[in-house]
Amino acid sequence: MNTQKDINTEGGDFAGRDLDKREYHFHNTESAILLQPYLELVKKMNAGFEIDIEEQIEDLEHYLGTIRDDQRGLEKKLIDSDRSYLINNALRYKSKASRLITKHQDSPAFQFLIAKVLARIEVTYDFIIRPMIQNNANIQEVDAAILKEVIQPIQSLLIGTPLGSNNDCVIQLLYFLAGNCHICWDKKC
Repeated sequence: MNTQKDINTEGGDFAGRDLDKREYHFHNTESAILLQPYLELVKKMNAGFEIDIEEQIEDLEHYLGTIRDDQRGLEKKLIDSDRSYLINNALRYKSKASRLITKHQDSPAFQFLIAKVLARIEVTYDFIIRPMIQNNANIQEVDAAILKEVIQPIQSLLIGTPLGSNNDCVIQLLYFLAGNCHICWDKKC
């Protein structure tokens, strides 16, 4: 056991273990509404409180599995939607997302954040992109809408969070969702 005497913490901090002094800032109101719960979880855990967010983390488990009747893999979905040129990058992005999720599987706050982002991607996709696909929008229109309505807005919500430092985080998670049969680029799903 180590003991220390005459410790002066004036003007600084004292910690028996690692001290995490990162600060996260919101850049818009929508970002605060989406990510404020994450920051509150981090604050409570850093203060030593036990947090029970099992119900919210179940959302992440939902996205880890496949749910739709369309059981095609990511590669087949891209081929069927005339996007075979994206296969290599898409598989790499999906793999990066899987590693990100696995890496932080012991962090309930991070899992909570990932689940919220996955839900936001899926809902935005289902209400904006899928109707375009069902109404026979061309590939350029669909891809432009994915960038404008899904990737860019959600990525901007992540600024100031641990996911914000990764510029391709949303696209990684988009391909992760596609690979787990939550979204696709044609009328089959």
